[in-house]
Amino acid sequence: MALSMILIVVLSACGGNGNSNSNTSDANTSTSNASSDTSANQPADTASTDNKSRDDASESKLKDFSLWTWLGSVESWGGKSYDEVLAYQELEKRSGVKVKYVHPTGDAVESFNLMMTSGEMTDAIWYRWNPERMKQYSDAGRIIDIYPLVKEHAPNLMALMESDASLKKQLVDPQGHMYYMPWITQDKFLGFGEGLVLREDWLNKAGSGVPKTNDELYNTLKAMKDKKVSGAKPFVGLTGYASQIYKLFYGFGVADDWFIDNGKVVYGPTSDRYKEALKWFNKLYKEGLLDKDYLTGEQDIYNKHIADGQAAGLIDNTDAEGTAAKMAADAGNPFQFVGIPYMQYNGKSVSLNSTAKRVAQPYGLAITSTAKDPAGIVAYLDYGFSDEGKTLFNWGIEGDTFEVKNGKKVYTDKIMKATDNVPGVEMTKYVNPWWITVTDADSAKALLDANGLKTRETWADVDTSMAFEPTLFMTPDESEVMSGASTDIATFKDSMRDGFITGAKNIDSEWDGYVKTLNGMGIENIQKVQQSAYDRFAATK
Repeated sequence: MALSMILIVVLSACGGNGNSNSNTSDANTSTSNASSDTSANQPADTASTDNKSRDDASESKLKDFSLWTWLGSVESWGGKSYDEVLAYQELEKRSGVKVKYVHPTGDAVESFNLMMTSGEMTDAIWYRWNPERMKQYSDAGRIIDIYPLVKEHAPNLMALMESDASLKKQLVDPQGHMYYMPWITQDKFLGFGEGLVLREDWLNKAGSGVPKTNDELYNTLKAMKDKKVSGAKPFVGLTGYASQIYKLFYGFGVADDWFIDNGKVVYGPTSDRYKEALKWFNKLYKEGLLDKDYLTGEQDIYNKHIADGQAAGLIDNTDAEGTAAKMAADAGNPFQFVGIPYMQYNGKSVSLNSTAKRVAQPYGLAITSTAKDPAGIVAYLDYGFSDEGKTLFNWGIEGDTFEVKNGKKVYTDKIMKATDNVPGVEMTKYVNPWWITVTDADSAKALLDANGLKTRETWADVDTSMAFEPTLFMTPDESEVMSGASTDIATFKDSMRDGFITGAKNIDSEWDGYVKTLNGMGIENIQKVQQSAYDRFAATK
């Protein structure tokens, strides 16, 4: 399952309820419309603005600007700057704009905080721009509202926003403000880099077919254990990180956080469905069908259980699963994983992971109040949303890093057969599909083998309508309620959840007290605020 782990990690890091990180055909159509004027496909002959009126463009051309960002994937092959990446070198040639990349050498969060506190900022800043952070630094005068500039100087991005209501609602707040140029993932395939896999040989021995519901999954695991598929070795059942295992809550129509149920915002951990799910998890745990080490957070332990032929499967990304399978093969226990669809609720495979609804990823470039030419920067960045720009950032240069075969783009051997790195790492020397552009799902698929592609497509065939919205803008009063809520809610909830699952807590005798405590911490007030914000979001066209 050779896939770029980098994309999965980035999307997961963006994650809400449950990482990650979402239709390319739609994006291509709308960008093509914007690009009927060929200037939309060219690096912008950008105009500058004076400091008094940043909306009024002058006649001079943007020549350079500074940009702060962490190295990210570039660091994986020893790169020291984005200047070393082919796509950025080529963009400089096409645009004539020199970008000074500033990369933090120490802790990125600490570096960002120091920069924003001091006011000594670059012209543009790549960061995770959630609504709270955007408001904080807009109110502080550190970043500017770029929506007027986008409407005037970014025809490609505007075409995408006008053709995709979800994209626009995730970028523009109810007051009509927009604070960053986004990385966009419109294809749903990109939101499902993680899911459940089971050993195919053990699944066949269980004899019950591919499980579609939580009850069927229980029966499958029980059959594996009863038939002693692990031989003389102890059978440990499902393994993996707790945060991944808890995706199995979805089969009960509930999330381990907030979700949407017929337009109503619901806090999953106080619902009856959650209680039912906890009893199911506890049954797996007691019967040895859920790894007793799943709460350790130690991937080495999970991998060892797989390599030693004790674990039936895990929930993770395809790279992690491929690594575990390779370790097993190296240890003399070869097998193949098979992708299992997300569990069904009311007859449909469902995911309540809010990251699956993200079109505008929260990572992008905000423009600072000290930038001399915000309009020019916006126009320059808009090139990434043109057809040429999307090709450059996703694929690179034709004949060098990609070629077209049977009407489809494919990476060349320069990437796919590199000797120093796996393809998913090697490609980041040349391209960056996770930049200010629209990620092409085909570029992700091009890095997968047949089994990995089939697995990802299995996971992506899922209903996400119950997932919570990843981006909700709050009013000042709502923000005050949210900021005043107890910071101990998640800690208490997590502790009780894990206790109910392991049996350290008695769900029958302690459930009512658990719910009462959470309500006393302010969950009911938070629910009202979340509902109000969601209703505004849903009503926005």
